[in-house]
Amino acid sequence: MSIEIIKKLRAQTGLPLKDIKKAIENVGEDEEKIMKFLREQGALKAADRSSRQTNQGGIFSYVHEGRIGVMVKIMCETDFVSRSEDFREFGNDVALHVAAYQPQFVSPDQVDPQFIATEMEIAKKQLLEEGKPENILEKILEGKKSKLASEVSLLSQPFIKNTDVTVNDQLLAISQKTGEKIVIEQFVTYSL
Repeated sequence: MSIEIIKKLRAQTGLPLKDIKKAIENVGEDEEKIMKFLREQGALKAADRSSRQTNQGGIFSYVHEGRIGVMVKIMCETDFVSRSEDFREFGNDVALHVAAYQPQFVSPDQVDPQFIATEMEIAKKQLLEEGKPENILEKILEGKKSKLASEVSLLSQPFIKNTDVTVNDQLLAISQKTGEKIVIEQFVTYSL
């Protein structure tokens, strides 16, 4: 599998690595066949929706034994979809997920740089105490930084009802099913 082809297709489509790898496994490394396969699978349709406006949606909540409460704001394009069973079920599942997994940010690109810097300082001190050599310290920290951003971000966490996919994968599946752009805008968690 050619890394150059994967990089080129990711740059062209903005699709996740897994979608591109799946296409290459199915049709080989011919770019035209890959693009056709991605269109047929609907992956590119979701990417085409990225520029659409989301002016409708819903606020979903979950309260666990009166001790943890979550509110999630999820937006879509039309009122019709916001009232659909699939959208409402997804919203309720996301609220449940937030209560269970306690993410701190919606997506990895929204993670607070100060949060990352603080966590990396702690990790660096721990690695030095473990006796890790200075020359590999930066590589280890870079890997930890990426992993941390994924762990504390809602969209990159394993989905509570199917841990084989991420929350983002589930969002894309619902978006594909409804034919609309769907965005998790924000969430709030309250706990005693």
